[in-house]
Amino acid sequence: MEEAKGQTIFLSVIAIATLLVAIVGATFAWFNISLSGNEDTKNIVVTTASLSSITFEDGAEIDATNIFPGTDKTKTFTIAQTDPSATETVNYEIKLNVTKNTLTPNANGAFVNSISGEGATNGGTLVSLKEQPVPEESAVLGSGSLVGYETHTYTYTLSLKNLDEDQSSVLGKEFSGYISASLVSITK
Repeated sequence: MEEAKGQTIFLSVIAIATLLVAIVGATFAWFNISLSGNEDTKNIVVTTASLSSITFEDGAEIDATNIFPGTDKTKTFTIAQTDPSATETVNYEIKLNVTKNTLTPNANGAFVNSISGEGATNGGTLVSLKEQPVPEESAVLGSGSLVGYETHTYTYTLSLKNLDEDQSSVLGKEFSGYISASLVSITK
């Protein structure tokens, strides 16, 4: 009985040690980078960056419940590369994430969104969108780029235009969602 218990413990220790060696080996293989076959490999530079800052004045959420013709809802936010030594171009996209939208299908094109920006001081590009129908589902509003140490300030506007006609079809309809920005690519 003691001998069987000893063998079980010994085999368990061997199994655990084998598992650890396999995990460490797989992890090392996954994260190991090797370059070969080219004399220029020593000159390869790997650059990483991120959108350093996305700031909303009053949160990313947008709620247009009980909106009526002639109403605007605005959202102000900044996207920035806050590292003063940054030289990379950081490409990003701004997305409208729709969580509920019963308004667009009933507004006959009167429920529109716009985005305008400023701050492309180093040659970056700004997202611009003028009175386009609000998408029924989540969609990318546009792409921009930060060049080095740069800040872009945006104003996003939802409007239910007054068409000077019967718009009772929008009464009681709702829109809710939020704005997000994500990194697309980085170039030197």
